[in-house]
Amino acid sequence: MTTNDVVVATSAADSAAVDDVRSRYAELLGRQAALGAAVFAAVGTAGPAFDDAHRAVQAFIDQGVRPQLRAAVELIYPASSGVERSRLLVEGLLGETQLIEQAAARIARDTERVQIAAHVEALRVLLEALLGKVADLLLPALAEASGVSLADLAAQLPAIPSELPPAQPAPAAHGHGHGHGGCGCGEENEEMPELDVREIPHAIRHATVFGAFDAVPVGGSMILVAPHDPIPLLHQLAERSGGRIAVGYEERGPEAWRLRLTRV
Repeated sequence: MTTNDVVVATSAADSAAVDDVRSRYAELLGRQAALGAAVFAAVGTAGPAFDDAHRAVQAFIDQGVRPQLRAAVELIYPASSGVERSRLLVEGLLGETQLIEQAAARIARDTERVQIAAHVEALRVLLEALLGKVADLLLPALAEASGVSLADLAAQLPAIPSELPPAQPAPAAHGHGHGHGGCGCGEENEEMPELDVREIPHAIRHATVFGAFDAVPVGGSMILVAPHDPIPLLHQLAERSGGRIAVGYEERGPEAWRLRLTRV
C-alpha cells in the first residue's frame, strides 16, 4: 500500500474511513508477515517450534485474514458495482481472492516444512497485492462516488483480533528445541522476525508494527528497524500491550535504529 495519493472524498467521514481501512489492512499485513517469519525461522529447528508457528499462521488465516476477505467480497466489492472505473478491478480482485484461498488451503494441507513455508510466503505476497489494490485504488474510487457511504461500510468491517487462542502443544520431541522463547538449554535462537519500516509509508507504519508485535508470543522477540529512534511508537506499544514489552537497542543510527522488542 502506498497511501501517498490525496483522496478526494465526498465527505470528511469517507476520507477518514479510507485512512481507517488502510490502517486496518496494514495491521493485518504486519501480523501476517511476523507469523510467516516465525515459520521460516523454525524450518530447520528441532522440537515443536515449527508446528506451533504453523498452527499460529492457520489460526490467523481463519480468524484474521478470512473475515477481512469475506467483508471485502460481501461489502466493498458490491458497493463498487455502480462505479464504472472499478468494475474490471473488482473482477480481478475476485480472482486474486480465490488464489489466496488456494494458498491457505495448501498451508493447511501440506506436511513438508519447506513447502508450507513457501505457501506462507505466497499467501503474504498475494494478500499484500490484493489489499494494496483495495486500499489504493478501490477505496478512493468509492470515496469519490456519490451515493456510497464508505464510512458506513468501514463501520461494518471486522476488527483484527489482537489475541488468538493459544496453539495446542505439539507432541513432546526428544532433544532440545530452539523456539523464539528459548529452550531452557542455555542457548538462544537468534533467528527472529525482523520488520524494516523504513520503506513503509508513514501513514500506516505504526499500524504495521502493531500487527507484527501482536504476533510475538510471550517470551518471544522481534527486531524492528526504523529510520529514527521510535520513542512515540514505543510508548504506544507499551500502552497497547499493558506494559508487557521490553526494549533493547542493538543499533542507534545514524542511518538505522535496530531494536529488539520482547513480549514479557
